[in-house]
Amino acid sequence: MTFNFARALLSLTFSIPIALSAATLPLEEFLSQVQDKNQSVSASKLIIEGAELKASEGKLLFRTNIFAQAQTALDKKPTNNIAAQGDQTDYTFFTAGLSQQFSSGLQGKLSYNFSHTKIHDASPNFVPLSDFHDGIANLELSQSLWRNWAGKESRSQESILIAQSKASKLAESFKIKAILAQAESLYWSLSQTQKIVKVQKESLERAMKIKNWNQNRLKSGLAESSDFLQSDANYKAREYELKSSLQELKNITRAFNSVRGINSEEFDAQLESIDAAKIKSLTLPQKVDLREDTKAALEIQNISKASAEISMEKNKPTLELYGSYALNGRNAQGANAVSNSLKTNHDTKVVGIRFVTPLDFNTTTDNISGYKKDQLAAEQNYQRKLFEQDQQWSDLSAKFEDAKIKLSLIEKIEEAQKIKANNERDRLNKGRTVTFQVLNFEQDYAQSELERIQSETNILNIYSQLKTFVDGGTK
Repeated sequence: MTFNFARALLSLTFSIPIALSAATLPLEEFLSQVQDKNQSVSASKLIIEGAELKASEGKLLFRTNIFAQAQTALDKKPTNNIAAQGDQTDYTFFTAGLSQQFSSGLQGKLSYNFSHTKIHDASPNFVPLSDFHDGIANLELSQSLWRNWAGKESRSQESILIAQSKASKLAESFKIKAILAQAESLYWSLSQTQKIVKVQKESLERAMKIKNWNQNRLKSGLAESSDFLQSDANYKAREYELKSSLQELKNITRAFNSVRGINSEEFDAQLESIDAAKIKSLTLPQKVDLREDTKAALEIQNISKASAEISMEKNKPTLELYGSYALNGRNAQGANAVSNSLKTNHDTKVVGIRFVTPLDFNTTTDNISGYKKDQLAAEQNYQRKLFEQDQQWSDLSAKFEDAKIKLSLIEKIEEAQKIKANNERDRLNKGRTVTFQVLNFEQDYAQSELERIQSETNILNIYSQLKTFVDGGTK
């Protein structure tokens, strides 16, 4: 490869979106862009807001309801005795009232019914009052004594609605935290890859000098062809590494832009740079007891338990004690019917008991046992999630501390390579070595720089993941 062509290859580094003189994009501002422009984050925020608004939905089960109904009917069906039943009945009906399900399993209904009935062509001897109004004030109560005892089924329904809202909010909160952690990792990966490209560009330039130096010596008969072939292979290896890093830089830039809602490979701003000293000063963040995704798993466990509880209750026999008390009034005049319905002269008292149970006791028993196993399974799933959370924290913590130790060792190697290269340059100035040896030592130094940058990047990526365990996550 000619010298000019090699120069052209090196110039590719400037065509990749590395900001050289543009304004700096700080990490905090980049994360703000992600929060504002990432569609997944925006969707999660809307889901969280919706979950907060729906948080009290379960309480509606035990709130008072108002109901009303009105109807009118004309009944002309044939009757057996026109004198007693007439040949047409006009009926108008209206009812309104309040109903409520209590958490204890008690159901109550307070209503007022008003109706107008007119029987056509009935004999006054059989139907003295054929055009009349009825007013009924009624209170009904029903208490579960077996299924839904103490409101167990109703309260489980409330628990499901509340847990669903919490689980949705927590899952989306963790999703946002994970996206921001990924964004921070991309930020530092892009910043560090820019450093790598710079080092590899310089390394390729030195490899080209070594190759040309050996080529000239070969032409002069001062070196063996093996020396030239070795330097040529070294040059091609450095060339491949640079091309790979340029492609990696392009890929990271695309991902960097994508996470902030931009579909582009271009990037026209500088990033913050972080040195090894600051990276080594990083400490483990303060871990929360339960991460949001683990809390969401706990709520899912609650949903599974409550669902199983409802299913078990549904398979139990129904035994209800019920009663009603009504005040009745009837009169040809509507106002008098209403007035009479507020007096106890014609009250109605009802007390009763209801019982319903399936006859297939074996199947019922099996179903209840099956739902109990679902409850145990939900608990086991949560315990596994809790275990995985703690294990992941332990693994990341160990990797984090180990990576910092390795960085310190790599820094020592880099410093030794730097001293070696500087010493060889000093020897060259004194005429005690050759340029080829200096260039080789500088290549060793460049390689140690790359290893140090990669080690720094590894620590920053691990630290970004650790932030998912922090209250609030990446800021």
